[in-house]
Amino acid sequence: MPNRFNDIAAVIATKDYATARSWYVRVIGREPDLEPIEGVGEWQIAATAWLQIAVDHDRAGKTAVRLGVDDLAAQIAALDAEGIATGEVVVIADMVKVVDVADPDGNEVSFVQDLRAE
Repeated sequence: MPNRFNDIAAVIATKDYATARSWYVRVIGREPDLEPIEGVGEWQIAATAWLQIAVDHDRAGKTAVRLGVDDLAAQIAALDAEGIATGEVVVIADMVKVVDVADPDGNEVSFVQDLRAE
């Protein structure tokens, strides 16, 4: 079967757009690339990958996203510098190491480093 997909957007639900936007600006390190409508912000994370925050009171705090990073220790240091508490680093099957944080709504944001690329 040929690959039918050519991009992806991860959508994170929030109850408070302004608070979530401010938090994700700190995590990502820049303003959103797009704010197409009120209550929606989008960052292009990679060539064909986007992270979107959107007001959705029913799903806020129930969503999760995994962001791949080249250097997990550097990512943790950047989060620490922003005052964002991280969980414990976990290694999974000697393939990836992961650290989780919670955004202001309680959504799970995980940073994942592929150990096979080392």
